[in-house]
Amino acid sequence: MAVIKSTACRSSYGRLTYIFNQSAHNTSKTDHRVLACSGTNIKMLHDPSGHLSTIQSGVYLEKQFHQTLRRAYNPKRKYQTQSIIISFSDEEFDTKNLDQQVSQASRLVQGYVHQYFGDTQNVSCVQCDGDGGRLHVHLLINTIKPNGKTVPTNRFSVYRMRNDWNKYSEQHFQQITGRQWKNSFEESDKKRRDSENISTRSTWEKQLKQTIDQVKQGVRNVADFLSRLSDKGIHVKERGKKKRWTYTQIVTGKNGKPKLKRVRAFYQRKDKQGNVLSTRGLGKAYTKQGLEDYWQEEREKEIVFTPKHNRKDVVTDDKTDVETNVQTEREELIRIKTIAQEARAAADHQQRRNQLNLRQLQAAEAREQKQRSQSQTGPVTEGQRNQGRHQSISQQRRLATATQRHVREQQERAKRNNSKDVEPDF
Repeated sequence: MAVIKSTACRSSYGRLTYIFNQSAHNTSKTDHRVLACSGTNIKMLHDPSGHLSTIQSGVYLEKQFHQTLRRAYNPKRKYQTQSIIISFSDEEFDTKNLDQQVSQASRLVQGYVHQYFGDTQNVSCVQCDGDGGRLHVHLLINTIKPNGKTVPTNRFSVYRMRNDWNKYSEQHFQQITGRQWKNSFEESDKKRRDSENISTRSTWEKQLKQTIDQVKQGVRNVADFLSRLSDKGIHVKERGKKKRWTYTQIVTGKNGKPKLKRVRAFYQRKDKQGNVLSTRGLGKAYTKQGLEDYWQEEREKEIVFTPKHNRKDVVTDDKTDVETNVQTEREELIRIKTIAQEARAAADHQQRRNQLNLRQLQAAEAREQKQRSQSQTGPVTEGQRNQGRHQSISQQRRLATATQRHVREQQERAKRNNSKDVEPDF
């Protein structure tokens, strides 16, 4: 199974000169750096017979890449070239017949590029001078098409290219090489999809599994399990609606700085039909449900294998545990009631303070309103007070004069009528 590596490059000059203008790194199988080459939408050097030459100029190829780059909307874009390496396994090409296999590998890569990257400017070469001595192909693709448009970056993802390469190899590998192509990823995917046998990818995950296995043997419930893990610096977070577990731990990195590590307990990615595409995490045994099942089995084993003469002791221990749990629940209830009373008292105190503040605010507003009205009308002068006093005295005098006049009129009326004096009607 070929290995595919994809890397974004800021400049095509360094990669092209590295591929074409250096000597062979390992001369155990060949003295030549480039064994075969090809390109699409680019001019390359030919030998006198008209065939593509294995000796190419990296500078000449880079100038053509740069001319295409100028047609882009943003010629100063950060990444200009995508470097792809396809390394074949010994099962595909064992390099025993190097010349024939170089031609086959070149035809295989050319067909793949023509089918999936035919609209791009690219160049490829076959080499066999690595440290491992395996046949591999360097493929450089310009991120700008000859028409000036940008190549979507998702076309360079390893996952997508891996699927495309597998499809192309299934259809054309046997036709080109005459040998049956075996997709080893199918077997590895089957093993990976097995929820009971998930491969551990790092040393930290192995250590984490060992720690969890040790802790779960000494506890019998989730709360104690999480508490023991927390003491060891391992924390558990719940994700999503289904509350899936994720283990996290801060470890010391290679540079001596703290680094956060995390891994899911168990996760499966499925398609719309329900088929499992991939399985990740530590395994089903490290999920919450898996641990509860483990503790349930352990409790059943303890009950089954308990000797008869110790039955009473077991019952006594169970009673003691029940009494302890009841006492703990009572203490917890008392604590909750105390907290509730304190909260109510604090709320009442705060309410009284708010009422007092409100009354003070209203009194201050009343004082301000009174001062504002006085400032609008102005202060009462001494002259105004005297004028009011004089007005009241004048009114009293007028009232007395009118009363006397009324009395005199009554007396005169009585004399004219020859009658006795009558008392005045006050």
